[in-house]
Amino acid sequence: MSAALSAAARQAGCFALVGAAAAATHFAALVLLVRAGLAPQWGNVGAFAVAFAVSFAGHYRFTFRQARADANAGARGRWLASLWRWLASSLCGFALNHALFLAGLRLLGPAAYQAAWLAATALVTLATFALGKFWAFSHETHHPQRG
Repeated sequence: MSAALSAAARQAGCFALVGAAAAATHFAALVLLVRAGLAPQWGNVGAFAVAFAVSFAGHYRFTFRQARADANAGARGRWLASLWRWLASSLCGFALNHALFLAGLRLLGPAAYQAAWLAATALVTLATFALGKFWAFSHETHHPQRG
C-alpha cells in the first residue's frame, strides 16, 4: 500500500471514529434533552453545541493531525483559525442536518425524532468530511506558501 493511500485510510478511519464519538455525544444529548422536556427541534440545537467540542478536539488532534504543528510559533493562530473554520463547517453541516431533521419530523412525526436524526446525520457526514479536510484543517489555508 502506498504511503499516500495508507495516510488517506488512516485519516478516513480517524474521521469515522471521531465522527462516531461526536455523533454518539450528539444523540445522547438529544435524547436527554427531549426526555427533560425540550421539543426535539430545540434539543437538536442544544445537542449540536455539546457535540461540537468532541468533534473539534478529536478532528484537530487526531483526524487532521494538527497537534504536531502546536510546537511551532503561531500554533495558537492555527488552532484558532481551525476552530473558526470547523465551527463554520459544522454550522453548515448542522444547518443541512437540522433542515433534514425537521423534514423528517414533519414526515414521520415528533415521536420518530431518533430515526429522523439518524437519517439526517448519515446524509451530511460526507460533506462535513470534505469541508474539514480541504478547508477547516487544511495546512495550506493557514499558511500559504510564498514564492
